[in-house]
Amino acid sequence: MEPYSTLIMKNRLLLLIYLVISFMLINISCKSGKKGDIIGLNKNIHHDDFEYSVTSFSTTPKIKTDKDTILANGIFYIIHFKVVNNAIRVGHQWDNSIAYLVDGKGNRYENINDNQIALNKSIPFNLKEEYNTPHGTADTTILVFDLPSDAREPYLMIRGGILMGDVFNAGRFRRMKVKLF
Repeated sequence: MEPYSTLIMKNRLLLLIYLVISFMLINISCKSGKKGDIIGLNKNIHHDDFEYSVTSFSTTPKIKTDKDTILANGIFYIIHFKVVNNAIRVGHQWDNSIAYLVDGKGNRYENINDNQIALNKSIPFNLKEEYNTPHGTADTTILVFDLPSDAREPYLMIRGGILMGDVFNAGRFRRMKVKLF
């Protein structure tokens, strides 16, 4: 008969193997490329207790301020972006680099802060460098991207670190895309 401590070790090892296999199966079932990874306007990207969405967007070749006109190198994508904090106790700190655009060829485009500032002068939207969205509240901003004229099929995507609520879906928020065409 085996000693009691050996039996406990074997049971723990079996439990660990079961958990690893279960986690791997969950990961496989959440692989990118599924149609479920592409969402539309007003649909949420879940990142732990936080939700991100594009409430609307428009395109324009220029941004007019009271003194200047800024011309896009291609076309400006003006994205109305919303963050909801569903946490019970913690605030969510984020900034205007939380989102980026990717086109059908995989090219990435970043929000352009100077163009955001110019747009805020003509259409005030309470632009901040950093946001701290308290628990149970929401914040909005407008992001400005300059895409080349030949960019096709742009999507908005989110960046961020894996948090506790992202473990079981393998950080799916990083694969979610908001369709902007």
